[in-house]
Amino acid sequence: MADIDLSRSNDYRNVTDYYKNMSDEAIRADLDTHRSDVISIMQNLTHDFNKATAVRNSNAFAGRKLIFMNPVNESFPDRKEGSKKWDRRGSVGTYNFEHIEHHRVTDYQAVFDQLHAEGYTIYAVDNIASYHPQSLFEVTFPARSAFVFGEEQIGLADDLIQAADAMIYIPQAGSVRSLNVSVAHGIIMAFYASQHPVAK
Repeated sequence: MADIDLSRSNDYRNVTDYYKNMSDEAIRADLDTHRSDVISIMQNLTHDFNKATAVRNSNAFAGRKLIFMNPVNESFPDRKEGSKKWDRRGSVGTYNFEHIEHHRVTDYQAVFDQLHAEGYTIYAVDNIASYHPQSLFEVTFPARSAFVFGEEQIGLADDLIQAADAMIYIPQAGSVRSLNVSVAHGIIMAFYASQHPVAK
């Protein structure tokens, strides 16, 4: 019996038609030709769902790099990935195409210094009134922008906020005080992309 072509049915990965049947390495190489300059930094995310969604967001908006700043694992203090490996399944394979770095959160200053040396402006994303945050809707971001996010319940450490260049917040009109970190990350990435669209 002859083989039947079921129109791309042999590639079940969650990729656009353009990338169907290309290797993971070829997809990543192609993405590298038109990534934006935006960098995302996620501090102490404990839920795999948030990590996986951040990776998907970074891929969807062609981010340059995603940095996880992990808590120190007291049993393995040199393990940059923190206390455990994260379950990558929720990222639907996008981790294969992204540039992901793991750093201990205590090494944040070295990471920030490197970004500043590369010409980046670092924005803490939070809504703490004492830091006089600017509305996301009123800021024009430079192409080289890095955004720092903390998990919703705990928020960002004061040290990271003070080491950043400014704080921005997402205006909300409802009763809830804050958004899930992966939702907030997606909103920021989309808003940045509206100011710095990627040419494909």
